[in-house]
Parts: sequence; C-alpha cells; structure tokens
Amino acid sequence: VAVVGPIGAGKSTLANALPRLLEIQPGQVFLDGQDITQLQLGSLRRAIAYVPQESFLFSATVRDNIRYGKPQAEDWEVEWAAKAAHIHAEILHFPKGYDTLVGERGITLSGGQRQRVALARALLVDAPILILDDCLSSVDNQTAQAILRHLRQATAQKTVILITHRLTAAVEADQIWVMDQGRIVQQGYHAQLLADADGLYARLWAKQKLEEALA
Repeated sequence: VAVVGPIGAGKSTLANALPRLLEIQPGQVFLDGQDITQLQLGSLRRAIAYVPQESFLFSATVRDNIRYGKPQAEDWEVEWAAKAAHIHAEILHFPKGYDTLVGERGITLSGGQRQRVALARALLVDAPILILDDCLSSVDNQTAQAILRHLRQATAQKTVILITHRLTAAVEADQIWVMDQGRIVQQGYHAQLLADADGLYARLWAKQKLEEALA
C-alpha cells in the first residue's frame, strides 16, 4: 500500500500512529479489524518493522547496526538483508566491509547509505508489517525503483506500507491511498486514480512530472 499526498496531509502521522508512537483515540486505526488501541503494545510493536525518514544509526559496526533488532542473526542473513536494501556492494567497498565502524548517528555514511542500512535492519527483523516512511528520499530514483521491485517479490507475505513523496515509487503498489488534511480522499491503483483528471492524485502526478521535466 502506497500512501501519498501533499506536505502536511498526515502521512507521517499515520505512520507514527500505527505502532502507537503517537497515541490516538480508539476507533480510528485498525489492523486486521483490530483496534490498535486495544492491542497489547509489545505485541503490536513486535509485528511491525518501521523505517523513518531519519533513522538512527549507532556508533558500532555496519554489521551490528543491521542486526540490531535481531542480534543473533548469522552473517549470511545480514548480507541477505543488505542485498535486499541495495547497500551490500557499497559496504564491500568500505575500509573494513561489514566491520567498518559507523560514526555517531551514521555521520560517516551518506544520507542514502544511512537510509538503506536502516532498511536492511528492518528487513532482517522480518516482521509481518513493514512501514517505510519516505525512507528512500535520499536514494536516487533508479536505485529506489530497484529496491521497491525487490521488496514486491521478497515481501509477498507482508503488509508493506510505503509513505512517499515520489509518486513514481507508488505506481506498482497494489493500492494507493491519497491523503489530504488528515483524511484518505482517494483510493485505488495508479491507472484508476490517474483516470480521474480532477482528482488530487492526477494533479500531484502532473505537478511532479512538470518538475522533473524542468529539473
């Protein structure tokens, strides 16, 4: 499921509400028909892997940063997650590969590298729900598309909620939710939403294509 919409529409608020990082009133958000405010907090959060736009990396090795949520993970599992996040090849070029020390808050890595290490960490946990809150914003479009294509194949048994400002990333989603002022105002797949020329999605798409053409 891709969640799109203008800045301030409430997309990140939704992402924070799902694992109850933001407390909400009962009767607003449901998972499998269950009101999330009625679920045991630990159980809810164990079912969710969440990658925010600005992920925190620790002053530890790349390997330990990736397996933070699954400390017992084998090296091959860490590398599988890194490959899925399209960061494996770059890690191999680091001074000590997976044993390279990451500076405080990941300062030694680029923004795109930090985001992909955080994505690898979430994929390694293998939770049934994966929330990606604009976590590929610093990754180039070609790499982002490759990551999303891989996710589509590798996460067939997961619910993936992709919050993104990059509408091209939403194209292949099974469903697209369009948010505006805290509400879902449109719902469907890409071609269906694009067919509504007066709808918010079509307007956002046209605006983004124009910006790309002018860039």
